[in-house]
Amino acid sequence: MKARLAVLVVFAAAVTLASVAAAGPVATKQRIAISSKLHPERTFVLTPLTAGVLKRDSGAASEADSGPGRVVQRDGQRVEIFNATLTFAGKRGTLTIRERTEWVAVSNENAPGYNYPPGVAIGTWKVVRGSGQYAGVTGGGRSGHAGLGSPWLARQEGLITTP
Repeated sequence: MKARLAVLVVFAAAVTLASVAAAGPVATKQRIAISSKLHPERTFVLTPLTAGVLKRDSGAASEADSGPGRVVQRDGQRVEIFNATLTFAGKRGTLTIRERTEWVAVSNENAPGYNYPPGVAIGTWKVVRGSGQYAGVTGGGRSGHAGLGSPWLARQEGLITTP
């Protein structure tokens, strides 16, 4: 009887270990923030807000030409919607995101040196691709922008899933 019980225990342990191994590595979520100066400096700092695989990083920020925005009116207010691709090239790798922002003006006067008034925006973003420490990450979140002509500041916060 003891031999049968021992064989049953060994068999159960083998099945458990095989199913855990077949499941592969478990993806984990990590909360991050990306703070950037998009004009004139074009720099960024990625800061982990929770523990995880991604480490603090910094470097150059760039934006692909998003073209003209689409203008809508909401309750009488002019809202300009932009879709942009931002790339953050840091010491630990490169992260590219796609972002949709909705801008509203905060003044009637044009920003110094620009043909538009200063504005603020909120938006959403998603990871497009990554390399280095960002290889294989997915996720996204929300963003806030202050475009005062110069400087233009942005902050994306969200959840990244790492492989």
